[in-house]
Amino acid sequence: MRPRVWIGDVVRALAVAQNAEQETKILRLLGYEATPTAPADEHRPARPWPSVPGSHPAAHHTEDDCLDEPPSPADDDTEPEPPGDEAHHPEPTAATAGLPLLDPVRTDPPVAPPAPDEPLAEPAARRRATLPHLPLLTPRWTSAILRTTLSRQVDEGPVDIPALIDTLAHGRPVTRLPRRPVPTLRHGAQVLVDRSVGMQPFRRDQDDLVTRIREVVGTDLVDVVHFSGVPHHGTGPGRRRRPTPYEPPARGTPVMLLSDLGVGARSHDSAPDLEDWEEFVGLVTRAGCPVVALTPYPPNRRPDWTAHLLPQLTWDRSTTTGRTRAVVRARTR
Repeated sequence: MRPRVWIGDVVRALAVAQNAEQETKILRLLGYEATPTAPADEHRPARPWPSVPGSHPAAHHTEDDCLDEPPSPADDDTEPEPPGDEAHHPEPTAATAGLPLLDPVRTDPPVAPPAPDEPLAEPAARRRATLPHLPLLTPRWTSAILRTTLSRQVDEGPVDIPALIDTLAHGRPVTRLPRRPVPTLRHGAQVLVDRSVGMQPFRRDQDDLVTRIREVVGTDLVDVVHFSGVPHHGTGPGRRRRPTPYEPPARGTPVMLLSDLGVGARSHDSAPDLEDWEEFVGLVTRAGCPVVALTPYPPNRRPDWTAHLLPQLTWDRSTTTGRTRAVVRARTR
């Protein structure tokens, strides 16, 4: 079966060939066979011209004949080839007309996956991806907030001249010089860390803040105690603790609660209520220890009774040194 390609199309396709090898490839793609002919000019290199399948080997068309007259189907005296893969000739496409022929690129065979029973190689080093920690408090204010919260006022500052003049004006004897109050951290601090279910999302924040408290107050002056629910129900030195009765620190030692005050555990039967926290706050205040709570929930999420029970600071970026100072002043009244 003759391919449906005109000789003129073949000539136009051969015009873009660069060498004899490309011409041969073009002829094969168009369904013709290249046969060398004698050069028309001694200065012109020999060029293979196509021979139509089924024609006599000695019968060749010149370039002018090819351009003027297409081959006639009557000249083909061969029997039609049966349909099938053997008789299939590629159809010319726009990609092969007017464009240079590209050589095929070598492709590597695909890599076979490992057998199911073959174990995969262990990585050279296992790295645990840890996200950077963003503290709840503003980092540049954290030290000042902790000093303001955990410091105690003592009358050891400069002489209070107005108080001294008032004493002398009223004719009272001066037994000791009145001095201005100054803050101090020498009393240390007790930090009560709530490890209940509601505070699980804030474990990393609790550990980070405990480290900052030790840096500000001093490692030897900070007593860290863990509890779940309410401190006087049982405390311990660590996460794997055996509950022991709670004992307030020495008189004058500030107490800081890192707790949600039961906000995150309202759905549990063991959630502390007003009576539990009243008992704890009464135990601490009778021991002469000021107490303040640092809670990660805003005021509108806390029970109303907590605002009248003990001073509270919101554990987020909205807390500043000025707000902390106002809470501490309300605590000392």
